[in-house]
Amino acid sequence: MGIAMVAIFVLLMMVGAPIAFAIMIPGMFGIYFSPGGENMLLVIPQQIFLGVNSFQLLTIPLFVLAGTLMADGGIARRLMDLAECTVARGSGGLGAATVVSTMFFHGISGSSTADTAAIARVTLPTLRDQGYPLPFATAVLASAGATATLIPPTIDLIIIGVVANMSIAGLFAGGLIPAVINGTGLIATVVYLSRRRGYGKSQRSASLKQMFVAFVKAVPALFMIVIILGGILGGVFTPTEASVVAVVYGFVISFFVYRDLKLHMLPAIFRSTIILSGGVLFVIASSSVLTYAMTVNQVPQDLAAALEKYASSPWLFLLLVQILFFFIGMIMDGLPALIITMPILTPIAVAHGIQPIHFGILVEANLALAMAHPPAGTCLYAACAVSKIPFEKVIVPLIPFLAVLIVTLLIITYVERFSMFLPELLNLT
Repeated sequence: MGIAMVAIFVLLMMVGAPIAFAIMIPGMFGIYFSPGGENMLLVIPQQIFLGVNSFQLLTIPLFVLAGTLMADGGIARRLMDLAECTVARGSGGLGAATVVSTMFFHGISGSSTADTAAIARVTLPTLRDQGYPLPFATAVLASAGATATLIPPTIDLIIIGVVANMSIAGLFAGGLIPAVINGTGLIATVVYLSRRRGYGKSQRSASLKQMFVAFVKAVPALFMIVIILGGILGGVFTPTEASVVAVVYGFVISFFVYRDLKLHMLPAIFRSTIILSGGVLFVIASSSVLTYAMTVNQVPQDLAAALEKYASSPWLFLLLVQILFFFIGMIMDGLPALIITMPILTPIAVAHGIQPIHFGILVEANLALAMAHPPAGTCLYAACAVSKIPFEKVIVPLIPFLAVLIVTLLIITYVERFSMFLPELLNLT
């Protein structure tokens, strides 16, 4: 039955069915053809409701709203100005500044696709003026936007916490050091390739006054990161409460401080928030039907038995998991992949002695990689949409960045301490 449900899902994806229906229909099929399935169809509406009946899921629309307010409120420009003054030195410096500003902005927006598009609109004209080829600049933006998804408050980590019953605050803390590892690898790659190929012009060092002015202008944006992470990790408020604080703070900063946000922009912001959040929540509701169908047909038990047979050691288990998610990331978006697989694989990982938070972070690092490469690379397509070039032209410049992210992925996977240091230090495990 499990194979039949997977086959139906793949077929629906191939014909272009909406992802929510591609998930729900195999679930309905699995329920109907399970023992006593005709009577069990009555539980489908109940499962749809239970799938989104979680207080923690309120963080999704609220963080999306906060990120949209800040994205339209001039935050990206201030962060890029600060990065240019402090990081952009010599050939490759502006590319490194792009990576840094993208990662900082993700700590505000919480959406990899949104921050890739926002930073791309700000940085691409300058990158071109500084002599960076457009395909190379697009590859930098795509890879930086993808790896930034490990930085809270990311929607994926919230989903992992909800569906796999993990501490969301612990996941937020666990993603910070791996994100720095990814970012460091990307910055080193940008600088090396730029200097070797002569990309980027040498820029004059900013004066202390220019650095101070840029920092002062960026302080309100940076302080939002401090509020969100400091409040959650310090136990001042829950992630859900932090999302409310983020909305209020984001509106105040964008409207009263930077004054780039206007009242006439609010209807469009609310509309985009509703569309994005509604789509995410509908996928979650649909996935609960498929999860129920897998449970009644004992798919988790069969998968656990197969993994136990072929992956007797934690080292081999993690390798198989990363290979599995690499191929999953090539055919589907990260959100349904997390919702479907994490409830099944997390108990198996725990049985192998793997910390749940570490497992969640290494899976998210894999899906972050998938965001940067075709055919399902959302960050790649967002960067290409802004640069207005076909993604085929970006593939070759993108290869070195993907290679680096694969190396850092293996480091994150097999050095558990990187993921667990902060959660254990802050007692969030």
